[in-house]
Amino acid sequence: MNSIKESLLQEIIDLPSVLERIGGDESFLQELIKIYIEEFQSKLPKLAEAITTNDLDAVQEIAHSLKGSSANLSLLELQKIAYFLEMASRQGDLKGCQENMTKLKLAFEKLINHLPNFSWWKD
Repeated sequence: MNSIKESLLQEIIDLPSVLERIGGDESFLQELIKIYIEEFQSKLPKLAEAITTNDLDAVQEIAHSLKGSSANLSLLELQKIAYFLEMASRQGDLKGCQENMTKLKLAFEKLINHLPNFSWWKD
């Protein structure tokens, strides 16, 4: 794998960190990421609705949950964006929430698009 591709994949997931946390079991990691994907996809419409209705408490709660689940899997970019979304909601910054929601969707798409590049990912 070339260094640019490796660097991109490291932005998406800190593989050594998450593998250390789960005892090096790559098939278990795949199971966890599949669960994460399902949960993320179920929370995304709720998050969009909360932003649309200016329910910043719900935005904060969902963003906090996504931040934690992203951190548990060392999904660094998603964790960081979810953190910024949570902070924007705490500060009452609806525009910041909208901007970070867009970034969150893009980062999630990046994760989905790049999973096949990992040798341990089996579709």
